[in-house]
Amino acid sequence: MFRALFASESLRAATALGIGGTAFALGSLVLARVLSPNEYGLVSLFIGIVAVCGFIGPLGLDLVVGRRGLQLDSSWRRAALVACTIVGVVTAAVAAIAYHLALPLLTCVLLTTAARGVIQACGAHFQGQRQFPTALWILQLSNWALVPVALCSALLEFRTAIGPSALITVAALAGASAAWLQVARRERPATPQPTPAKSLGEALSLVTLESSSAVFIQLERLLLVPTVGISGLALFGVLAALVGSPFRLLQQAARFTLVPSLRAASGPGERLRLLRREIVLVSLVSTAGSVVIWIAAPPIVRWFLGGRYELQPALVLAAIVSGVLKVFSAFVFASVIALARERSLRILGLLSWASLGVSVAGAFAAIPWGLVGVLYGISLGWLIRAISATWLALPYLRLPRTTYQSVN
Repeated sequence: MFRALFASESLRAATALGIGGTAFALGSLVLARVLSPNEYGLVSLFIGIVAVCGFIGPLGLDLVVGRRGLQLDSSWRRAALVACTIVGVVTAAVAAIAYHLALPLLTCVLLTTAARGVIQACGAHFQGQRQFPTALWILQLSNWALVPVALCSALLEFRTAIGPSALITVAALAGASAAWLQVARRERPATPQPTPAKSLGEALSLVTLESSSAVFIQLERLLLVPTVGISGLALFGVLAALVGSPFRLLQQAARFTLVPSLRAASGPGERLRLLRREIVLVSLVSTAGSVVIWIAAPPIVRWFLGGRYELQPALVLAAIVSGVLKVFSAFVFASVIALARERSLRILGLLSWASLGVSVAGAFAAIPWGLVGVLYGISLGWLIRAISATWLALPYLRLPRTTYQSVN
């Protein structure tokens, strides 16, 4: 069993991601201890906005690179940088309208969104080459940075969201610069590959699909302010740090490793064996993790945060249900992204956005039941999304390798 666990690429990636996830959780808890609930809620909102829009930043060019195993050469890097800058400006404008953030926070939103987009593109370069360790450290930079950001915020006695947000921005810009140099140094001699312009259709299809995933992952942070208020968002930030993080790591790990692994599989038999093994092992880990979370999370919060936040059993259960649905969704989505033809990607993108609409409607309908109800309302969309992806993925899992390569 232990040998099988070690052989699982998803679990190996989850272990590496666990370091970043632990850093993110610790940093979040320190910020929750240092800041007032309202200010911590603003930091949580800032993190949610830049996480979504930074992922979208390259406008799908990173997804094409990762999916096809292309090099992020100079032309692709320039195209990605332009896309990330445009997305950063648009994100700041929308955040100003939707959340009425102060100008310093909006500046941080613009710069951090663009920087995270660059990091996303650079990580995709190494992911597509199946150089997973290098890709992981690049993509986990923002998580690792949150601990020093939180400690500096405590030492400097920051009392507003602007201070930690500015430090997060500096860390993101430094990480983007380091990742950019890493890709440039490892660029191999030019080989024939499609240009960014010729891959734009595929990129937009993929980003339509994947942007729904990015929004879904951070949907609680984006919806809790208008549904249960900034204090509810602060409580969710604590909940996400301790309860949501393990499931988020498994979700990221499955998506990270399965796309290139499924495309490299020799045929339907190997593909199904790979999926079966990964799902069984990840399910075992998820079950064990849920038990540990149920027992340990509430007393940890009471001890570390001095009773300022309380994780009720119903709230913990809602977060576990949400986490399990997210992990399952990651497996079926990775299958579609790896194997499906462009038409199916567009269909899944539309279905994903429709499911997102269900989550938004469910969240607002569940306002009378407070934070627990809103979390279940959002989870309904996750369930519909996972079922839709399963329906689209099943035919492609049985196709010969040459067939799905020829249609992509």
